[in-house]
Amino acid sequence: MKRMVKSDAVKGASIDELASGSVAARRQVLDAMLASALLGGLFAAPPSSLAAPAGPAGALLTILDGEAIVRLGPRSVAAAEGLQLPEGTLLETNSRTGLLRLEWSDGSMLDLGPDTALMLQPGALGRAGDASPAYYLLRGWVKQIAAAAAHRGGVASQVDVLPGQGVVVLHSAAGQTWVFAEAADARLQERGGAAARVALRAGTAYLRQGSARGETAPRPHPDLLRQVPRGFRDSIGPRALRFKGQPVPKPAALPAPDYAALQPWLTAEPAVRRDFPRRFAPLLKEPGFRAAVDAKLNLHPEWEPVLRPPSPMPSAKPYEDKK
Repeated sequence: MKRMVKSDAVKGASIDELASGSVAARRQVLDAMLASALLGGLFAAPPSSLAAPAGPAGALLTILDGEAIVRLGPRSVAAAEGLQLPEGTLLETNSRTGLLRLEWSDGSMLDLGPDTALMLQPGALGRAGDASPAYYLLRGWVKQIAAAAAHRGGVASQVDVLPGQGVVVLHSAAGQTWVFAEAADARLQERGGAAARVALRAGTAYLRQGSARGETAPRPHPDLLRQVPRGFRDSIGPRALRFKGQPVPKPAALPAPDYAALQPWLTAEPAVRRDFPRRFAPLLKEPGFRAAVDAKLNLHPEWEPVLRPPSPMPSAKPYEDKK
């Protein structure tokens, strides 16, 4: 679907054309778009007034275009629309996934693009004074959409997108983080070697590469703009009401993950992986997984007590009064 941006300066130019560079005066077009406050957002924010509560289990999976893996505790299942996902759930899309949508009881929504891995509701992760983040992004693309109340933001290795209104697009890859304040302003807190607070005005972008401080730009970076998932460019309203009163699907079980599949998580920052030895301990029954964890123990030393539990203390003999 090509969404046309209706402005005199950009009339007839689709977002696909802007991203691909087929419009010759792309810089002038982007300037015009920003001057008109993006006319509701470069990638439209869907209305959220019809959102239904996701229930006590946490986020509700409402859209799945393609395939994705859901890791619940040590188990892995195939993602399916209608699943309720509790905190700590790991979600992984692949290169063929078009879009995965999550909705919360407050009406906020989170879209995942292809090749994305995240943890739902990972805990405070160093935040003080703000609500805990809705997700931790290990890699890939997310688009977070607020409802009447502010969204709770999310965290990646290099940046914390703080709670706020509007729509925020976040991309995280090896050594690079990109944030686009699509609709309304956004607040960022740098992490991982930098500590600056960044205020993004609506329509502006932030790019950080390596350990240096990030930089803001008055318009989205063209090369990253072209990479934005196509599923983020369409306006799709809330779908939670469609699942109200419907039976929860029974997801198909998937094979247990091997060490290679979990290694990016097992070697993530310590605050994210602190619970993994307890969570994934059942996988140690598989010799290959156990051997790999042991061989790379220096990457995740918190597994040492699980691999080699301390010997129990000998029980003391009761005192006997000898006469």
